[in-house]
Amino acid sequence: MLRSFFNAVTGMDVSRFWLDVVSDNLANSNTVGFKASRPIFQEMVSQVIVGLNTTTGTIKTTTFGAGAITDSTQKLWTIGNFKQTDITTDLAIEGKALFILRDAITNQQYYTRDGRFRINREGYLINPNGLYVQGFKVDPVTGEVVGTQLEDIRIETQIQPKATGEIYFIQPTNLDDRSPIISNTFNPLDPGTYNYKYTFTIYDSLGRPVTAEVYFVKRNTNEWNVYLLGRLEEKDINVDWNGDTDNTDIVFLDFFGNKVYIADDGNFNTVPSFAAKTLQFDPGTGKLIKNTDIIQDVANQKFYLRADITPSSNTDEINDPNDSNSYISKLGAILGSNNEIKIYVGEGILQNNVIQTSYITQHASDFVVTMDQDGYARGELIDVFVLSEDGIIVGVYSNGETLPMYRVALAQFTDPEELVRKGANLYASVKPPTILLPGGANKIRSGMVEMSNVDIAKEFINLITAQRTYQANARIITSANTILEDTINLVR
Repeated sequence: MLRSFFNAVTGMDVSRFWLDVVSDNLANSNTVGFKASRPIFQEMVSQVIVGLNTTTGTIKTTTFGAGAITDSTQKLWTIGNFKQTDITTDLAIEGKALFILRDAITNQQYYTRDGRFRINREGYLINPNGLYVQGFKVDPVTGEVVGTQLEDIRIETQIQPKATGEIYFIQPTNLDDRSPIISNTFNPLDPGTYNYKYTFTIYDSLGRPVTAEVYFVKRNTNEWNVYLLGRLEEKDINVDWNGDTDNTDIVFLDFFGNKVYIADDGNFNTVPSFAAKTLQFDPGTGKLIKNTDIIQDVANQKFYLRADITPSSNTDEINDPNDSNSYISKLGAILGSNNEIKIYVGEGILQNNVIQTSYITQHASDFVVTMDQDGYARGELIDVFVLSEDGIIVGVYSNGETLPMYRVALAQFTDPEELVRKGANLYASVKPPTILLPGGANKIRSGMVEMSNVDIAKEFINLITAQRTYQANARIITSANTILEDTINLVR
């Protein structure tokens, strides 16, 4: 008789605990990244009597249950609905992984599905509690991961100037095969001495813009000369380069020849002998042929022309501080990276000495030249956005540059029950996770957050069920008490 009292008490206890879990789920139905829990109940047994029926040879058991007990709670790791926020640093994970955070005070790592991040005044990406989001550093040019250790993601609030060290021909770039052959001496001031000119901007070490001009001169069938010049007008840079005080001269920087030339009042008294690189094209495909002017970077499978502007004992060289007419002497800055500029013209493999991926072609169609370079002036951070899926964090700067800085790191747990809730939407783990990059089964969604996965309708059903179960167990105690009272009254 007394066993029913104690069984009912355990039933009331687990029902009350179920109510606690349901109330916690409902309270967090609007908590970003919250994962609902469910209670795990287990039966208890007080006694088992095993009997043998000798006639039939069967075994019979009589079990006396001791009620129920709460073993644990289990987190439900279904993905919640995504809510669009239009805040570029808000992130959600389409997958089962978690973001990694670091507490700067304790150096403890935490994990979360709550992707409400922001940039603080030092440029660090942090969560609402000030914990640092972890990631891997990437190359600003290629966007490829270059670090092997987790780091606090920090976006530079300003970027220092970068001198142009690499120039890229980009497809489509085509030199018109129908162009006439020119035999006259090249003169950048005379359009009759070249077939085509392309103008763009490069930068020196202090971020000063310099007009760069690329000239194409067809010398023979399938053969072109390419000239790379920097062009500065004294009136624009406010520098009297040759001391004639009229500020009307044009300064030409011959990158392939590493020389500085002055056009007095916009004219050459004697046209300088500008240096050129030669491009040769395969007549069958119109692709570049690898010649002595084209350098092959075997490690990176790239092909480029090199402008060597290393100072030497010659006069009027571009970066020679001992030359009064050099760029560095007049403007206090240097050009190029490590005294060179590489002009990339192709990539891939060679086949019959032809560059199979030729950035420049020679076909019987109009001139089309497309170029880019890697230099920039100083810039201030004006915005941050995250490339969805890959989780690459990009800084947008006032100088027009958009530079990838970091890639968000994610933690994957084989058994999510290893995670322990620590409050504030954080989890700690007793075992280290697998660290991975976004993509594949775990894609990043920018400008979104993951809402709670609590299903309110189901929780209301659980609420009613727990309440009725509690009432039923309470009724057991009432009924058992009545029976016990009737038993006592038998002897009266």
